[in-house]
Amino acid sequence: MKWMMAGAVPGIVLAALYGFPTRPEKSSGTVEITVLPQFSGMPLELSDQLYRSATSDSLYIDILRFYLSAVQLQGATSAYSEQESYHLVDAEEDGSRKIVLKDIPTGRYTALEFNVGTDSLTNVSGALGGALDPTLGMYWAWNTGYINVKIEGRSEACPTRHNAFEFHIGGYLSPHPTVRRVRLPLKTVVVRKNKTTSIWLKVDVAPLFGQIKLASTNQVMIPGETAARLADYFQAGFEVE
Repeated sequence: MKWMMAGAVPGIVLAALYGFPTRPEKSSGTVEITVLPQFSGMPLELSDQLYRSATSDSLYIDILRFYLSAVQLQGATSAYSEQESYHLVDAEEDGSRKIVLKDIPTGRYTALEFNVGTDSLTNVSGALGGALDPTLGMYWAWNTGYINVKIEGRSEACPTRHNAFEFHIGGYLSPHPTVRRVRLPLKTVVVRKNKTTSIWLKVDVAPLFGQIKLASTNQVMIPGETAARLADYFQAGFEVE
C-alpha cells in the first residue's frame, strides 16, 4: 500500500503543475460582409445620378433599403448560422452595409446563403426591435408585416405626381410571399483563427428595372402578384465579388 501511494504522489504533483488534459477549444474567426449597391455594375449614387434601364427608362433612385436575414456560411466540413440574424441595409447609411459575423469555425467555406426579406414567423410576431423596429419605416401592419425591399425614385416616364415611383415589396402569405432565399458560391473564403475575412456582396438593381416599364409599373405598395414578381427581379441582382 505504501508503494502504491508513493507512486501516485508524483502523478498528482505533475497534474497540479501542468493541469489535467482538457479538450482543445475550437478555433474561430470573423467574416465581414460588405454590401455594395450598384446599377449596371457601377456604384449606386442616390438622388443625383441619372440611370438608364435596359427598357430605355431614364431614372433617379432616391431610396434603397432591404432586409438580409438568416445568414449562413456552408463548407465541406464546416457550417455557420448567425443567430438573431436580421440586417437592414440602407444604401444611404454606410454603417448598415457592414455585416460582421463572429465566432465562425475555422475552415474553407464554399457558399453564402441568406434571405432577402423576413420570414413568415417574423412577420406574425408583431412589431419587434433592433433592425426590425417599426420606426425605421419598413413595417406596414400586423396583417401585412414587413416591407422586405423599398425602392423609391423618379422618372419622366412615370405619369405620377412628381414623376415618382415607389416599390414597397412585401407580403408573407401564400400565394404571393416575397421573401427570397439566395445561395451564392464562394471561391476563396477561408476563415482563420482570430482573423477577419472579407466578403464583398454586390446587389445590382438594374436587373429589376430591366424587367419593367415605369410608365405602367410605378406604384407597388401592397402584397400581391406584382410585388412577388419584383422580389424575383431584385433577387437576381445579388453576386459575390
